Amino acid sequence: MIEVLVTLVIVSVGLLGAAAMVINGLESNRNAYLRTQASILAYDMADRIRANGAQLASYTGFAFDSAGEDAPDLPGCFTSDAGCDSAGLANADLAQWAGALEGADGGVVLLPAAQGAIVDAGGGDVTITVSWIESQWDDDDEAFADQAQNFVLRFNL
Repeated sequence: MIEVLVTLVIVSVGLLGAAAMVINGLESNRNAYLRTQASILAYDMADRIRANGAQLASYTGFAFDSAGEDAPDLPGCFTSDAGCDSAGLANADLAQWAGALEGADGGVVLLPAAQGAIVDAGGGDVTITVSWIESQWDDDDEAFADQAQNFVLRFNL
């Protein structure tokens, strides 16, 4: 009887350990997913800027915080038959990017509490920053805590 109880304790501890590994794996997978989404959003905007490089000044200085504001509206030229000029295209790019950060595209929030900023560092160097909140284990508190994460992309036109 005692041998059965000891075996049961050993198996229980092993199953708890396996469950903890699965939970940690799921959390790591989620965090990797969020980093991938931030990377995709940053590179998407970089490609938009490269395609419309003559309007760099229209892109730089743009900052968006999904927690405090709505994404800007698409300009009217975006849906017109005539299309947009390069300045209108820059405004459309920023509106679509802010909408993706906010989760307005299809209602899916890609990053929790997403923020995005575009800065002209001079000499054709551009910095795109995507920030979000990620839940990570805090060893001191022995609990999950929200931590701000950043993905910074620097490129040259």
